[in-house]
Amino acid sequence: VVGPDHPLHATVGRDIVLPCHLSPRMDARSLEIRWIRHQFSETVHSYRNGEDQYAEQMEEYAGRTEL
Repeated sequence: VVGPDHPLHATVGRDIVLPCHLSPRMDARSLEIRWIRHQFSETVHSYRNGEDQYAEQMEEYAGRTEL
Protein backbone atom coordinates (compact mmCIF):
# COMPACT_ATOMS: atom_id res chain seq x y z
CA VAL A 1 0.00 0.00 0.00
CA VAL A 2 1.38 3.37 -1.01
CA GLY A 3 0.17 6.59 0.62
CA PRO A 4 0.95 10.25 0.06
CA ASP A 5 4.55 11.42 0.40
CA HIS A 6 3.52 14.56 2.25
CA PRO A 7 1.56 15.29 5.48
CA LEU A 8 -2.21 15.65 5.27
CA HIS A 9 -3.94 18.38 7.25
CA ALA A 10 -7.35 17.75 8.79
CA THR A 11 -9.79 20.11 10.47
CA VAL A 12 -11.81 18.90 13.45
CA GLY A 13 -15.39 18.20 12.40
CA ARG A 14 -14.58 18.06 8.67
CA ASP A 15 -14.19 15.07 6.34
CA ILE A 16 -10.79 14.07 5.00
CA VAL A 17 -9.77 11.57 2.34
CA LEU A 18 -6.67 9.51 3.13
CA PRO A 19 -5.51 8.51 -0.35
CA CYS A 20 -3.62 5.29 -1.04
CA HIS A 21 -3.18 2.71 -3.77
CA LEU A 22 -1.75 -0.75 -4.26
CA SER A 23 1.56 -1.19 -6.03
CA PRO A 24 1.72 -3.18 -8.14
CA ARG A 25 -1.80 -2.31 -9.21
CA MET A 26 -4.32 -5.08 -8.41
CA ASP A 27 -7.96 -5.69 -7.59
CA ALA A 28 -8.38 -5.35 -3.80
CA ARG A 29 -11.87 -6.88 -3.60
CA SER A 30 -10.46 -10.30 -2.68
CA LEU A 31 -7.98 -8.94 -0.12
CA GLU A 32 -8.30 -8.35 3.60
CA ILE A 33 -7.67 -4.71 4.43
CA ARG A 34 -7.37 -3.60 8.04
CA TRP A 35 -6.72 -0.06 9.25
CA ILE A 36 -5.63 -0.11 12.89
CA ARG A 37 -4.43 2.42 15.41
CA HIS A 38 -1.55 1.28 17.64
CA GLN A 39 -2.49 -2.36 18.26
CA PHE A 40 -4.04 -5.03 16.05
CA SER A 41 -7.12 -5.04 18.33
CA GLU A 42 -7.72 -1.30 17.70
CA THR A 43 -9.59 -1.52 14.41
CA VAL A 44 -10.50 1.73 12.71
CA HIS A 45 -11.83 -0.03 9.56
CA SER A 46 -11.84 -3.61 8.32
CA TYR A 47 -12.69 -5.04 4.88
CA ARG A 48 -12.81 -8.76 4.08
CA ASN A 49 -14.57 -11.05 1.60
CA GLY A 50 -15.70 -8.05 -0.45
CA GLU A 51 -17.50 -6.39 2.49
CA ASP A 52 -16.81 -3.87 5.23
CA GLN A 53 -16.63 -5.59 8.64
CA TYR A 54 -18.25 -3.00 10.89
CA ALA A 55 -18.67 -5.43 13.82
CA GLU A 56 -14.87 -5.36 14.27
CA GLN A 57 -14.69 -1.55 14.29
CA MET A 58 -13.92 0.45 17.43
CA GLU A 59 -17.00 2.30 18.67
CA GLU A 60 -15.27 5.68 18.29
CA TYR A 61 -15.12 5.15 14.50
CA ALA A 62 -18.61 3.76 13.91
CA GLY A 63 -20.21 5.58 10.97
CA ARG A 64 -17.07 7.66 10.39
CA THR A 65 -15.05 5.57 7.89
CA GLU A 66 -15.54 4.05 4.47
CA LEU A 67 -13.39 2.25 1.96
